[in-house]
Order: sequence, then structure tokens, then C-alpha cells
Amino acid sequence: GIEVCLLDKNTEQIIAADKAESMVKNAVASLGPKQRRQYKDSHVEILITELLPPQYSPACVLSNLAVSPHARRQGIAQKLCEEAERIVRNVWGYDEMYLKVESENTAARYLYEQKLGYQQVYTNKGAVALRVDPQVGNFVE
Repeated sequence: GIEVCLLDKNTEQIIAADKAESMVKNAVASLGPKQRRQYKDSHVEILITELLPPQYSPACVLSNLAVSPHARRQGIAQKLCEEAERIVRNVWGYDEMYLKVESENTAARYLYEQKLGYQQVYTNKGAVALRVDPQVGNFVE
């Protein structure tokens, strides 16, 4: 799915949405009542820019995009990516979307990099990916 997370520019890591939300809530909670009212209906980008340290910026992230093995090679993943881009741009008002994809997933990387024009910006070398084996329903690394 797509979600708004935080990008830590110092560590070049994406901070998960739940932790990012907690950081923003804590920043707002630390304000006095008058200041909190000032930010009452603010867009999350304003909250991040004005209340968090400058190393953080909002980042829309697409992850866990999956197409059934029986439905692959029909353009479904490309259409899902294009719809995610439309939502991020036209509904949420962001100019960029980051992708989380396993480096070994050559089919997905081909779609993202060759067909859709995405570029590798950051790599999380310590990340561990889990997949569900559809035959038995178990997680595999």
C-alpha cells in the first residue's frame, strides 16, 4: 500500500508510518494550548517541516505491492503503480513517491526502473524481507 512516512536524510532511512505518526503527535503534544490550536487543521507536511528537526521530511512510500502469480504479466502491477502515483500527486499533493522493493526481485525492479522510470535513491542493506509461500501459507525469508 501507500502511506506517508518520514525520510531521515541523515541516515537515508525511511521511518515507518506508525513511528512517524508518533513523532509528529509527540511534537504537537509538547506545544502549549495556543500553539496546538495554531496547528489544528495543518497538513502533515507543515507539521513535519515546522515541528520536527530539519533532517526529517515527509515521504510517500509504496510497499508490499503484490500480484497473484496467476495474474502476472498482464500489466496489473504497472496500473497499480500508476494509480498510486495519481493518488500521491493529485489527492495527497506530493511530488514524489518512494518504493520499497527487494533488491533480488528483478521482475519488480525491471518494472519500476525500466518501464516506470524510478531510480534507486537509498538502499537498506540490513533490511530483511519476508514473503508468504502461497502453496503452504508460510513466511519465507
